[in-house]
Amino acid sequence: MSGLRSGTCMAMCPEKERRMREEKCLLHIFEKDETKNTKYPKADSAKIVKCFNRPAAGRSMTDLSELRPKPVLIMTINYLFTRIATRADYNWVFIYDFIFDRLRAIRQDLVIQRIDPLDAIEILEPIVRFHVYAAQRLCTHSISTFDPKINYQHLLECLKHLLVCYDECSKIEIDNNDIDAALKNLNLRNNRSEMEAIYLLINLGEINSLTRGLNLPRRYKQSSEVKLAMKISLTAYLKNYVRTCRLISTLPPLLKSAALCNLRKIRSESLQVMSEGYNSKTLTFPINKLQEILLYRDICQIKTDCQLFGLMFTNENVFFEKKKFVNADKFAYPEMLFDAKELHQLLPGILLD
Repeated sequence: MSGLRSGTCMAMCPEKERRMREEKCLLHIFEKDETKNTKYPKADSAKIVKCFNRPAAGRSMTDLSELRPKPVLIMTINYLFTRIATRADYNWVFIYDFIFDRLRAIRQDLVIQRIDPLDAIEILEPIVRFHVYAAQRLCTHSISTFDPKINYQHLLECLKHLLVCYDECSKIEIDNNDIDAALKNLNLRNNRSEMEAIYLLINLGEINSLTRGLNLPRRYKQSSEVKLAMKISLTAYLKNYVRTCRLISTLPPLLKSAALCNLRKIRSESLQVMSEGYNSKTLTFPINKLQEILLYRDICQIKTDCQLFGLMFTNENVFFEKKKFVNADKFAYPEMLFDAKELHQLLPGILLD
Protein backbone atom coordinates (compact mmCIF):
# COMPACT_ATOMS: atom_id res chain seq x y z
CA MET A 1 0.00 0.00 0.00
CA SER A 2 1.48 3.33 -1.01
CA GLY A 3 2.03 6.07 1.53
CA LEU A 4 -0.53 8.86 1.41
CA ARG A 5 1.88 11.60 2.47
CA SER A 6 5.61 12.03 2.05
CA GLY A 7 7.54 14.48 4.20
CA THR A 8 9.74 17.22 2.76
CA CYS A 9 12.07 17.77 5.71
CA MET A 10 15.55 16.74 4.54
CA ALA A 11 17.30 17.33 7.88
CA MET A 12 17.27 15.21 11.03
CA CYS A 13 15.32 18.00 12.73
CA PRO A 14 12.82 20.43 11.12
CA GLU A 15 13.92 24.06 11.04
CA LYS A 16 10.82 25.19 12.95
CA GLU A 17 11.54 22.84 15.83
CA ARG A 18 15.23 23.80 15.88
CA ARG A 19 14.41 27.49 16.32
CA MET A 20 11.79 26.77 19.00
CA ARG A 21 14.13 24.59 21.03
CA GLU A 22 16.94 27.14 20.79
CA GLU A 23 14.63 29.90 22.03
CA LYS A 24 13.33 27.80 24.93
CA CYS A 25 16.73 26.30 25.80
CA LEU A 26 15.52 22.76 25.14
CA LEU A 27 18.63 21.52 23.35
CA HIS A 28 20.17 18.27 24.51
CA ILE A 29 23.89 18.30 25.25
CA PHE A 30 24.43 16.01 22.25
CA GLU A 31 22.84 18.64 19.98
CA LYS A 32 24.60 21.83 21.03
CA ASP A 33 27.09 23.66 18.83
CA GLU A 34 30.22 23.64 20.98
CA THR A 35 32.06 26.06 18.68
CA LYS A 36 29.78 29.00 19.53
CA ASN A 37 30.20 30.72 22.90
CA THR A 38 26.89 32.55 23.11
CA LYS A 39 24.66 33.38 26.06
CA TYR A 40 22.04 30.92 24.85
CA PRO A 41 23.20 27.62 23.34
CA LYS A 42 22.84 27.16 19.61
CA ALA A 43 22.05 23.91 17.84
CA ASP A 44 24.53 22.16 15.61
CA SER A 45 22.57 21.45 12.44
CA ALA A 46 24.55 18.22 11.94
CA LYS A 47 23.68 16.94 15.44
CA ILE A 48 20.19 18.08 16.36
CA VAL A 49 17.55 15.38 16.00
CA LYS A 50 13.78 15.75 16.04
CA CYS A 51 12.37 14.87 19.46
CA PHE A 52 9.15 13.03 20.21
CA ASN A 53 6.01 15.13 20.74
CA ARG A 54 2.64 13.79 21.74
CA PRO A 55 -0.27 14.83 19.50
CA ALA A 56 -1.99 17.85 21.05
CA ALA A 57 -5.55 19.08 20.53
CA GLY A 58 -5.72 21.45 17.58
CA ARG A 59 -2.15 20.73 16.50
CA SER A 60 -1.64 19.22 13.06
CA MET A 61 0.85 16.35 12.86
CA THR A 62 0.73 16.20 9.05
CA ASP A 63 2.73 19.31 8.14
CA LEU A 64 4.95 17.92 5.37
CA SER A 65 7.75 20.35 6.22
CA GLU A 66 8.06 18.68 9.65
CA LEU A 67 7.93 15.09 8.42
CA ARG A 68 11.10 13.30 7.34
CA PRO A 69 10.91 10.90 4.35
CA LYS A 70 12.33 7.38 4.51
CA PRO A 71 15.93 8.23 3.39
CA VAL A 72 16.21 10.87 6.13
CA LEU A 73 14.79 8.50 8.75
CA ILE A 74 17.39 5.89 7.76
CA MET A 75 20.12 8.53 7.90
CA THR A 76 18.95 9.57 11.37
CA ILE A 77 19.00 5.99 12.67
CA ASN A 78 22.51 5.49 11.31
CA TYR A 79 23.64 8.70 13.00
CA LEU A 80 22.13 7.71 16.36
CA PHE A 81 23.65 4.24 16.33
CA THR A 82 27.11 5.08 14.97
CA ARG A 83 27.77 8.49 16.53
CA ILE A 84 25.74 8.49 19.76
CA ALA A 85 25.20 4.89 20.91
CA THR A 86 28.91 4.10 20.67
CA ARG A 87 30.07 7.06 22.80
CA ALA A 88 32.08 6.13 25.86
CA ASP A 89 32.28 9.58 27.48
CA TYR A 90 28.77 9.43 28.98
CA ASN A 91 26.87 6.92 31.08
CA TRP A 92 24.98 4.64 28.70
CA VAL A 93 21.69 5.22 30.57
CA PHE A 94 21.99 8.88 29.59
CA ILE A 95 22.71 7.87 25.99
CA TYR A 96 19.80 5.41 26.00
CA ASP A 97 17.30 8.06 27.14
CA PHE A 98 18.31 10.36 24.29
CA ILE A 99 18.17 7.67 21.60
CA PHE A 100 14.94 6.19 23.00
CA ASP A 101 13.14 9.54 22.59
CA ARG A 102 14.51 10.19 19.09
CA LEU A 103 13.53 6.70 17.93
CA ARG A 104 9.96 7.34 19.09
CA ALA A 105 9.92 10.43 16.86
CA ILE A 106 11.17 8.33 13.95
CA ARG A 107 8.41 5.77 14.48
CA GLN A 108 5.88 8.61 14.70
CA ASP A 109 7.00 10.03 11.34
CA LEU A 110 6.82 6.53 9.85
CA VAL A 111 3.22 5.98 10.99
CA ILE A 112 1.93 9.43 10.01
CA GLN A 113 3.30 9.08 6.47
CA ARG A 114 2.03 5.49 6.13
CA ILE A 115 5.36 4.47 4.69
CA ASP A 116 5.28 1.33 2.53
CA PRO A 117 5.80 -1.97 4.42
CA LEU A 118 9.03 -2.77 2.55
CA ASP A 119 10.48 0.63 3.50
CA ALA A 120 9.12 0.42 7.05
CA ILE A 121 10.94 -2.88 7.53
CA GLU A 122 14.29 -1.22 6.87
CA ILE A 123 13.49 1.38 9.53
CA LEU A 124 12.04 -0.93 12.19
CA GLU A 125 14.66 -3.71 12.16
CA PRO A 126 17.52 -1.66 13.68
CA ILE A 127 15.10 -0.15 16.23
CA VAL A 128 14.15 -3.64 17.40
CA ARG A 129 17.85 -4.50 17.75
CA PHE A 130 18.40 -1.39 19.85
CA HIS A 131 15.68 -2.28 22.36
CA VAL A 132 16.91 -5.88 22.60
CA TYR A 133 20.47 -4.68 23.19
CA ALA A 134 19.38 -2.11 25.78
CA ALA A 135 17.38 -4.74 27.69
CA GLN A 136 20.59 -6.64 28.40
CA ARG A 137 22.97 -3.68 28.67
CA LEU A 138 20.86 -1.95 31.34
CA CYS A 139 19.18 -4.91 33.06
CA THR A 140 21.07 -4.43 36.34
CA HIS A 141 20.14 -0.75 36.71
CA SER A 142 17.54 0.38 39.22
CA ILE A 143 14.05 1.10 37.94
CA SER A 144 14.60 4.81 38.66
CA THR A 145 17.17 4.96 35.84
CA PHE A 146 15.94 2.23 33.50
CA ASP A 147 12.50 0.65 33.39
CA PRO A 148 12.71 -2.75 31.66
CA LYS A 149 8.93 -2.93 31.30
CA ILE A 150 8.76 0.29 29.28
CA ASN A 151 11.65 -0.84 27.11
CA TYR A 152 9.95 -4.22 26.61
CA GLN A 153 6.65 -2.51 25.74
CA HIS A 154 8.30 -0.47 22.98
CA LEU A 155 10.28 -3.48 21.79
CA LEU A 156 7.06 -5.47 21.45
CA GLU A 157 5.26 -2.60 19.66
CA CYS A 158 8.08 -2.27 17.12
CA LEU A 159 8.35 -6.01 16.66
CA LYS A 160 4.61 -6.50 16.10
CA HIS A 161 4.57 -3.63 13.59
CA LEU A 162 7.54 -5.24 11.86
CA LEU A 163 5.89 -8.67 11.70
CA VAL A 164 2.76 -7.10 10.19
CA CYS A 165 4.97 -5.49 7.52
CA TYR A 166 6.58 -8.87 6.78
CA ASP A 167 3.15 -10.45 6.38
CA GLU A 168 1.97 -7.65 4.09
CA CYS A 169 5.08 -7.99 1.92
CA SER A 170 4.38 -11.72 1.59
CA LYS A 171 0.93 -10.91 0.18
CA ILE A 172 2.08 -8.39 -2.42
CA GLU A 173 1.23 -9.72 -5.87
CA ILE A 174 4.02 -8.54 -8.16
CA ASP A 175 6.33 -10.16 -10.63
CA ASN A 176 8.55 -12.79 -8.95
CA ASN A 177 11.71 -11.32 -10.39
CA ASP A 178 10.89 -7.89 -8.98
CA ILE A 179 10.10 -9.16 -5.50
CA ASP A 180 13.25 -11.31 -5.45
CA ALA A 181 15.35 -8.28 -6.37
CA ALA A 182 13.72 -6.19 -3.65
CA LEU A 183 14.20 -8.89 -1.04
CA LYS A 184 17.82 -9.41 -2.02
CA ASN A 185 18.54 -5.68 -1.88
CA LEU A 186 17.08 -5.42 1.63
CA ASN A 187 18.46 -8.74 2.92
CA LEU A 188 14.88 -9.29 4.04
CA ARG A 189 15.12 -13.05 4.11
CA ASN A 190 18.08 -13.17 6.48
CA ASN A 191 16.83 -10.33 8.65
CA ARG A 192 13.30 -11.69 8.85
CA SER A 193 14.59 -15.01 10.20
CA GLU A 194 16.45 -13.10 12.90
CA MET A 195 13.42 -10.96 13.78
CA GLU A 196 11.05 -13.95 13.85
CA ALA A 197 13.52 -15.66 16.19
CA ILE A 198 13.61 -12.59 18.45
CA TYR A 199 9.79 -12.63 18.66
CA LEU A 200 9.89 -16.27 19.75
CA LEU A 201 12.67 -15.64 22.28
CA ILE A 202 11.15 -12.63 24.04
CA ASN A 203 7.91 -14.61 24.34
CA LEU A 204 9.39 -17.91 25.49
CA GLY A 205 6.82 -20.66 25.93
CA GLU A 206 3.85 -18.54 24.83
CA ILE A 207 1.24 -20.19 22.61
CA ASN A 208 0.74 -17.23 20.25
CA SER A 209 4.42 -16.92 19.35
CA LEU A 210 4.81 -20.68 18.99
CA THR A 211 1.77 -20.80 16.69
CA ARG A 212 3.22 -18.06 14.51
CA GLY A 213 6.52 -19.91 14.36
CA LEU A 214 4.81 -23.12 13.25
CA ASN A 215 2.90 -21.26 10.53
CA LEU A 216 5.85 -19.37 9.04
CA PRO A 217 6.71 -19.92 5.37
CA ARG A 218 9.08 -22.85 4.97
CA ARG A 219 12.13 -20.74 4.03
CA TYR A 220 11.96 -18.94 7.38
CA LYS A 221 10.80 -21.82 9.52
CA GLN A 222 13.75 -23.92 8.34
CA SER A 223 16.35 -21.22 9.08
CA SER A 224 18.85 -22.04 11.84
CA GLU A 225 17.78 -19.02 13.95
CA VAL A 226 14.07 -19.86 13.93
CA LYS A 227 14.61 -23.59 14.43
CA LEU A 228 16.75 -23.00 17.53
CA ALA A 229 14.37 -20.32 18.87
CA MET A 230 11.41 -22.70 18.41
CA LYS A 231 13.29 -25.44 20.26
CA ILE A 232 14.08 -23.11 23.17
CA SER A 233 10.51 -21.81 23.35
CA LEU A 234 9.10 -25.34 23.36
CA THR A 235 11.40 -26.41 26.21
CA ALA A 236 10.24 -23.34 28.17
CA TYR A 237 6.61 -24.26 27.42
CA LEU A 238 7.31 -27.73 28.81
CA LYS A 239 9.04 -26.12 31.83
CA ASN A 240 12.30 -27.91 31.09
CA TYR A 241 14.32 -24.95 32.29
CA VAL A 242 17.63 -26.82 32.49
CA ARG A 243 17.53 -27.48 28.74
CA THR A 244 16.13 -24.00 28.11
CA CYS A 245 19.12 -22.34 29.76
CA ARG A 246 21.57 -24.73 28.12
CA LEU A 247 20.20 -23.86 24.68
CA ILE A 248 20.11 -20.12 25.43
CA SER A 249 23.86 -20.22 26.09
CA THR A 250 24.42 -21.38 22.48
CA LEU A 251 22.66 -18.38 20.89
CA PRO A 252 24.53 -15.56 19.12
CA PRO A 253 24.77 -12.28 21.12
CA LEU A 254 21.65 -10.48 19.86
CA LEU A 255 19.36 -13.51 20.12
CA LYS A 256 20.81 -14.37 23.54
CA SER A 257 20.01 -10.83 24.70
CA ALA A 258 16.41 -11.34 23.53
CA ALA A 259 16.09 -14.65 25.38
CA LEU A 260 17.58 -13.19 28.55
CA CYS A 261 14.61 -10.82 28.81
CA ASN A 262 12.96 -13.89 30.37
CA LEU A 263 15.80 -14.75 32.76
CA ARG A 264 14.09 -13.42 35.88
CA LYS A 265 10.98 -15.48 35.10
CA ILE A 266 13.03 -18.58 34.25
CA ARG A 267 14.96 -18.42 37.52
CA SER A 268 11.86 -17.75 39.59
CA GLU A 269 9.89 -20.64 38.11
CA SER A 270 12.91 -22.97 38.16
CA LEU A 271 13.57 -22.35 41.85
CA GLN A 272 9.88 -22.91 42.60
CA VAL A 273 9.91 -26.24 40.73
CA MET A 274 13.12 -27.26 42.48
CA SER A 275 11.65 -26.33 45.86
CA GLU A 276 8.96 -28.92 45.23
CA GLY A 277 11.12 -31.53 43.54
CA TYR A 278 14.03 -31.34 46.01
CA ASN A 279 11.91 -30.59 49.08
CA SER A 280 13.87 -31.69 52.14
CA LYS A 281 14.81 -30.44 55.60
CA THR A 282 18.10 -32.32 55.64
CA LEU A 283 19.36 -32.69 52.06
CA THR A 284 20.92 -29.80 50.15
CA PHE A 285 21.63 -28.85 46.54
CA PRO A 286 25.12 -27.61 45.51
CA ILE A 287 25.29 -23.93 44.60
CA ASN A 288 27.89 -24.59 41.89
CA LYS A 289 25.43 -26.83 40.08
CA LEU A 290 22.68 -24.23 40.44
CA GLN A 291 25.06 -21.66 38.99
CA GLU A 292 25.62 -23.88 35.96
CA ILE A 293 21.94 -24.70 35.43
CA LEU A 294 20.48 -21.18 35.72
CA LEU A 295 23.26 -19.21 34.00
CA TYR A 296 24.48 -17.38 37.10
CA ARG A 297 27.85 -15.69 36.72
CA ASP A 298 28.26 -14.82 40.37
CA ILE A 299 27.61 -17.07 43.37
CA CYS A 300 26.83 -13.97 45.44
CA GLN A 301 23.87 -13.33 43.11
CA ILE A 302 22.61 -16.85 43.82
CA LYS A 303 22.72 -16.18 47.55
CA THR A 304 20.88 -12.89 47.08
CA ASP A 305 18.16 -14.59 45.05
CA CYS A 306 17.89 -17.43 47.57
CA GLN A 307 17.21 -14.91 50.32
CA LEU A 308 14.58 -13.18 48.18
CA PHE A 309 12.83 -16.49 47.49
CA GLY A 310 12.96 -17.59 51.13
CA LEU A 311 15.55 -20.33 50.54
CA MET A 312 18.28 -21.09 53.06
CA PHE A 313 21.87 -21.88 52.16
CA THR A 314 24.82 -23.25 54.10
CA ASN A 315 28.36 -24.32 53.20
CA GLU A 316 27.81 -23.38 49.54
CA ASN A 317 24.64 -25.49 49.37
CA VAL A 318 20.94 -24.62 49.12
CA PHE A 319 18.07 -26.01 51.20
CA PHE A 320 14.95 -26.40 49.05
CA GLU A 321 11.82 -26.38 51.18
CA LYS A 322 8.45 -26.11 49.49
CA LYS A 323 6.69 -24.44 52.42
CA LYS A 324 9.30 -21.69 52.77
CA PHE A 325 9.44 -20.70 49.10
CA VAL A 326 8.27 -17.13 48.43
CA ASN A 327 7.52 -15.95 44.91
CA ALA A 328 9.69 -12.84 44.71
CA ASP A 329 9.77 -12.50 40.93
CA LYS A 330 8.95 -8.78 41.15
CA PHE A 331 11.98 -8.09 43.30
CA ALA A 332 14.68 -10.29 41.79
CA TYR A 333 16.71 -8.69 38.99
CA PRO A 334 18.90 -10.64 36.56
CA GLU A 335 22.60 -10.23 36.08
CA MET A 336 24.14 -8.87 32.91
CA LEU A 337 25.55 -12.05 31.40
CA PHE A 338 27.86 -10.19 29.03
CA ASP A 339 30.87 -8.16 30.13
CA ALA A 340 30.23 -4.43 29.67
CA LYS A 341 33.37 -4.17 27.53
CA GLU A 342 32.25 -7.10 25.38
CA LEU A 343 28.81 -5.54 24.85
CA HIS A 344 30.36 -2.19 23.91
CA GLN A 345 32.56 -3.86 21.30
CA LEU A 346 29.58 -5.73 19.86
CA LEU A 347 27.38 -2.62 19.73
CA PRO A 348 27.88 -1.41 16.11
CA GLY A 349 27.48 -4.89 14.63
CA ILE A 350 24.46 -5.74 16.76
CA LEU A 351 22.53 -2.61 15.87
CA LEU A 352 23.38 -2.23 12.19
CA ASP A 353 24.12 -5.79 11.09
